[in-house]
Amino acid sequence: MNKSGNDNRSVRNTKKKLLTGLLSLMHQKAISGITVRELTELVDVNRGTFYFHYADIYDMISKVQEEFFQKFNEIIDQMIIQTPVKCNPPEVLVSIFSICAENREFCEIMLGPNGDAAFLDRITNIVDEKISDLWKSVGAHMTPEEYEYFNAFLINGYIGFLQKWLITGCKQSPEEMAVFAANVLIPTIKNSLEFSGLMKNYNHLN
Repeated sequence: MNKSGNDNRSVRNTKKKLLTGLLSLMHQKAISGITVRELTELVDVNRGTFYFHYADIYDMISKVQEEFFQKFNEIIDQMIIQTPVKCNPPEVLVSIFSICAENREFCEIMLGPNGDAAFLDRITNIVDEKISDLWKSVGAHMTPEEYEYFNAFLINGYIGFLQKWLITGCKQSPEEMAVFAANVLIPTIKNSLEFSGLMKNYNHLN
């Protein structure tokens, strides 16, 4: 391996050590209570090395999140290209559950009490964006206000599934969770449409 390859691997290893240490500290306290000195001493990394990569703890969190969401969006977008969301929304949910499972500790902490509220907002917005085409067609005859409530209920339902799954150790597979979430929420949609006199729109879900 050439020097550039060795340097890249060294950088990856250093960032991995810093992230592992940061997550360990975030199990114990909020981001605001963590200092660079505390983190670097925990993982035995020079503070100068930390500042070479990050301006401060918040900058580190921001950059780690950006890397996660870049991958998050790329994988989901590729899935949508392969299987259009209007045809099979559980396939998109499989991707979401899978990505979070691969980054379980990070996602669990970011979504937990010591995490970052902005992380939850971004997850929510991405889920909303990626599956909203289906819900818009289902709720086509709702008033704008009704649709906002309808969409918020669905999106927060999926996010709730995701949070609970992460907290309890991802015991089910991403595929099982995607199917389970769809099987729970789609009948709920059906009932709401029947109640609203919009049953004809339920055909979009089949």
